[in-house]
Amino acid sequence: MTSRLLSDAHRYVLRCLSTHRGVHCCSIFTSISEVAHAVYPDSPLGPDAYHEYETLLLQDYEELVKKCETKSGQPVDSNTLGNLTFEDEGWSRFTSTEDEVPSHEASPTGKNIYEDNPIGKRVDLGQRLLVSVHHFPMILCPFSPRVFVLPSEGSVAEACLSAEHEDSLSAGLPSLSTGLPSDGDEVPPAATLTAHFLYHLAAKMDLKMEIFSLGDLSKTVGKILTDMSSLYDVGRRKRTVGLLLIDRTLDLLTPCCHGDSLVDRMFSALPRKERTSSSASIKGSQAQLKLGPSSLERVPLEVQIPIGKILTEEDSNIDDSRLSDCIEAFLCGWDSYNSASQMVDLINFSKKTSDEKLCPAELLKGSLVSTENFRGTPYLEAILDRTTKDGAILVKKWLQETLRRENITINVRTRPGFASKSELQPMIKALAKSHSSLIRNRGIIQLATAALYALDESCSARWDAFISAEKILSVNAGDTSQSLVAQIGDLINKSAFAGSDVKRSGKMELSQGLLSFQDALLLTITGYILAGENFPTSGSGGPFSWQEEHFLKEAIVDAILENPSVARLKFLHGITQELEANLNKTKADKTKETSTDQLDIDDFDDDQWGKWGDEDEDKDNKEQAYDDMQLKLELRDRVDNLFKHLHKLSSLKSKNVPLREGPLAFESNLSSNPCTNKGLLYKLLTKIFGKYDVPGLEYHSSTVGRLFKSGFGRFGLGQAKPSLADQNAIVVFVVGGVNGVEAREAQEALSESGRPDIELILGGTTLLTPDDMLDLLLGQSSYI
Repeated sequence: MTSRLLSDAHRYVLRCLSTHRGVHCCSIFTSISEVAHAVYPDSPLGPDAYHEYETLLLQDYEELVKKCETKSGQPVDSNTLGNLTFEDEGWSRFTSTEDEVPSHEASPTGKNIYEDNPIGKRVDLGQRLLVSVHHFPMILCPFSPRVFVLPSEGSVAEACLSAEHEDSLSAGLPSLSTGLPSDGDEVPPAATLTAHFLYHLAAKMDLKMEIFSLGDLSKTVGKILTDMSSLYDVGRRKRTVGLLLIDRTLDLLTPCCHGDSLVDRMFSALPRKERTSSSASIKGSQAQLKLGPSSLERVPLEVQIPIGKILTEEDSNIDDSRLSDCIEAFLCGWDSYNSASQMVDLINFSKKTSDEKLCPAELLKGSLVSTENFRGTPYLEAILDRTTKDGAILVKKWLQETLRRENITINVRTRPGFASKSELQPMIKALAKSHSSLIRNRGIIQLATAALYALDESCSARWDAFISAEKILSVNAGDTSQSLVAQIGDLINKSAFAGSDVKRSGKMELSQGLLSFQDALLLTITGYILAGENFPTSGSGGPFSWQEEHFLKEAIVDAILENPSVARLKFLHGITQELEANLNKTKADKTKETSTDQLDIDDFDDDQWGKWGDEDEDKDNKEQAYDDMQLKLELRDRVDNLFKHLHKLSSLKSKNVPLREGPLAFESNLSSNPCTNKGLLYKLLTKIFGKYDVPGLEYHSSTVGRLFKSGFGRFGLGQAKPSLADQNAIVVFVVGGVNGVEAREAQEALSESGRPDIELILGGTTLLTPDDMLDLLLGQSSYI
């Protein structure tokens, strides 16, 4: 089962077939439809994609077996087959050299045979292996029954949302909604895949969609969806649902800011699962030589909740040796078909963990949603709808209820209306003390451990520092441009000083509550978006005057020279090593000057003239000064490019047509309005539920609807435009991603509307944290 294109999963499928002997039938379920495979630009498959892939997979597998037989000259063992062709696991090296895995063009058309070792007979592969490919459209990541995103390493989430041009910011974000036709007729790959995903999702739920869109890319997705619905949904009566598509670039401020959401804090604090090496990274260099990348790499959404760390801290009484034996026995009985060498590896791994005095519970770390535990879903759903403080209190309440149900008593002093680490940690340890309780209650234990990490001082101090800095920027944005620039410059200078101080002291990380230089860059992005909303454009394209912007540029240049290693961002590619070498030389020169000055003072009586006649040293110093000047000029050019990118971000309000016209344009300036601190999604849903007109919101009528509008409309038989608020169920999908704050605000807008009859479902391309936004806007996938 895969959520990737068949061409991306091909290498992994081949490895599975070559590793597991005795396979008679291989069934592949993909969430990408046959039509989506055919229209995707980088897919080698045509209209009959599934049947074509079945044939190609058989051909490549036969060729693979034949090559291995030729190389070894012996009967092919499945382990040998795997070792000969694949050195690493996962989705690796699908487009590597032609010698290893045959290309589709090089595959033989005739059927070959392979030798089955246990039987010793040569069997025809066409009869031996049956391959079938099926469409399985329901692969998604639901956080709750009302919030979902797409799989982070799936083809739909990682497809490119915009090509590189004047109005685009990043491959992972839609272009600015200028309302003008794009330069080319090419539709971004993600628009096609997203449309097909939403269509098949609605089809499986037997729903007919009334489609509305806000933003240029959402309009493109809506048109594709409407065309598909007109072709396939004729003559059937279905339940109607409203679909609202929104471009992420209409509101970049909300995901960039650190809002009041426990779920957002969890995903920012917890470590993520390591990413499997994708074929996208291999094909990236080739794709960039053409029209730009067709896909990007997103951070996996699967958080790793380190329960073992909580259990191995002081006063934990869990029996390490006994749990070690249990895990070893479990591994031994897991798969009776495993070879002896694999079994030895598993047992050695188990012994190694106990030898290193690591708690075996470290092996049990899991994600937020546990499919085996039915209580995991209502837990996470309740957390999504609450603020950080309310969510933490709710977690404490659930822990207390679970302890009562298990008849476990602990002596912990609790304060009503408050939840802290000192209260939650003893409860978690008490529940995890016995193995049966640990397994039975792992859903609440995992969620409570995640909350514990999010509320830990090391993580919460940084988050709270961000919140206070963002509040100060917001206040200054309502004042003057000079005060906002001074505040941004102060944040950059403080982060540079903190980073250089860390380097001098030899520490590995910043002290609690201090922001790094990359954090300051994220706040600079926030400041520029706020400036674009509050100040008219002054100077050459930016919201600040030339003098104000020059002050910021110099602050960033100085910060990079002080801390070159902490800013491994796209606009510094190619000069990071030179910057580090320059910093090391500067430090060495300072040390040398200090020692030389001391020496000169000591020897002043003996030689009053000091050093004399060092012409060669002066020449070297001049050359070094020239190199330093060249480096600084190059760095200033890079920083100029960074500020051109920031100018795009400050023009979000002026270039995005839906934000420039109508009631959505002015709400950010009304201080008395309670919606001021809310995101665009909340404001938009409030207007929709109140049945207000929203400029820029386009309704996509079906073919029949267009016929009524154009033809029969002349005879008074025209069809009235439906209202989104008239639907009993509304699906909101944000093209580009959502965050936890928006999930809570969407439910707030619904509850405040007094419409309990409406069922609201929120979806998005991925779950965005502020760090993800920094990576999208300044990292590898940005168009800086």
